[in-house]
Amino acid sequence: MMGSFGLSPLIRAAAVQVGAPVTGDVRWFDASPAELRGLTETDKELIYVATSERIPDDIPEEGLRVSFYVLQIAMDRLAGPLKNGEDISVEYAEHIHTMYEEGCPDGNPFSGDLLDMTLAFLVGRELGRLGPDHMNV
Repeated sequence: MMGSFGLSPLIRAAAVQVGAPVTGDVRWFDASPAELRGLTETDKELIYVATSERIPDDIPEEGLRVSFYVLQIAMDRLAGPLKNGEDISVEYAEHIHTMYEEGCPDGNPFSGDLLDMTLAFLVGRELGRLGPDHMNV
């Protein structure tokens, strides 16, 4: 079971809000190379599809400005449910969405278009892994 903690202070601290054309709750943070080092290539692909953010292989020493969506995944890679290197799953995305909906009235980085794009990417990836023999047409 994935743990949760109070995220409202983090959301409130993220004062800059953008979102066009993506309508999820997008806030921006400066993340250090150490905070982003755990992101996998698959994470970076998902991040690009969902948010249009490109995370380079070589993070500059000064770090990067990233969305809270990216920061959530990065922190879960370092010390959360993704720390063992498994791919992000539909269950993970749904759990994070629910955790924010139930416990953080100040915003949800896994909501709106961001959640829709995340789930579409993850379902498509799983269907691709199963191959055409598993599709009912």
